[in-house]
Amino acid sequence: MKVLQIGMGNNPGGVEAFVMNYYRQLSLKGIRFDFVSMYGEIAFHQEILSLGGQVFLVPNIKKDYFGYVKAMKEILAEGRYDVVHVNMLSAANILPLRLAKEAGVGKVIAHSHNASAPGMLRRILDQWNRPKISRYADVLAACGEKAGRWLFGDQAYEQGQVVLLSNAIDVERFLFSEEKRKAARAKLGLTDGFVIGHVGRFQLQKNHERILEIFRQIQEMEPDVRLLLVGEGELLPKIREKAREYQLEKQIVFAGVRSDVEDCLCAMDVFLFPSLFEGLPFTLVEAQANGLPCVISDRITREVVLDEERVCCLSLENSDTAWAAKVLSYKGCGREEPQITKKRLVAAHFDIHNEADRLLELYNR
Repeated sequence: MKVLQIGMGNNPGGVEAFVMNYYRQLSLKGIRFDFVSMYGEIAFHQEILSLGGQVFLVPNIKKDYFGYVKAMKEILAEGRYDVVHVNMLSAANILPLRLAKEAGVGKVIAHSHNASAPGMLRRILDQWNRPKISRYADVLAACGEKAGRWLFGDQAYEQGQVVLLSNAIDVERFLFSEEKRKAARAKLGLTDGFVIGHVGRFQLQKNHERILEIFRQIQEMEPDVRLLLVGEGELLPKIREKAREYQLEKQIVFAGVRSDVEDCLCAMDVFLFPSLFEGLPFTLVEAQANGLPCVISDRITREVVLDEERVCCLSLENSDTAWAAKVLSYKGCGREEPQITKKRLVAAHFDIHNEADRLLELYNR
């Protein structure tokens, strides 16, 4: 079976993690994923090639609309794909759905990975295009209820028209290890003190400015606490500059994009995630698999909360001081037994070894 995946970018984030987690499993079952990229080299490019997939580079639709259409039509005509799986952060661009349908692809999937559309133009296009999605897509899929209702509407969700595909992970990989913790802390230059962590692209929705303001308050309460930020993105220079302005640069580790995120999680003591909006964030699934206490915004779907005692949802209207106090309340909390954590994630359908079979069933249906 050949599947064309559309919607991955050049920076490893939630969509990229979803596709690759499933591809690593389904490639073992003879399923081939090919990919379309408008951004030059795609995230996980070399791994995709090693798994037998192809990456097609196409013109950026914003810069060369007709060139994009021409390239996509050629890919669809020559590839003879069984499935086209379009991973969507909004309905601003539904052209891949239409082109796949017009090419006669047997199954076209529209997959919602988000619960908001930032930017005025994107919101306008999103609202304009949403009613057209069901015209082109054979399957409506979403990472969770909130993302499904947002993109496809309450009626479609309540009538059972939306298939939920878990943001599943390799749970074993993310389980806590004391050995990994010591090695990661040494590599990152962290001491034995309390470490607050965050994993996410430096962009508006992740709310790094708020993370910095909360950490600023924490520093006033507990000066020896450190902050570990994993990721890159367009707002990184601004956050670095603000850290210097607040004289916090020595207390913050900017770790960049990492291939050892699981080790970085082991190095942390609490996970801070005050996002403005999300679909169902992979990073919170991974953090909970690691046994980390998490302090998150109430804008995030409760579907991702697996243990009410170790995950606290706070309103973004709460003060930075309140957020800081809650983060520090987890000092000394420690981890639970990793195998207990694993059972919880498997039961909640977040283990990729089980969930990959569900996606394969959907492709074959």
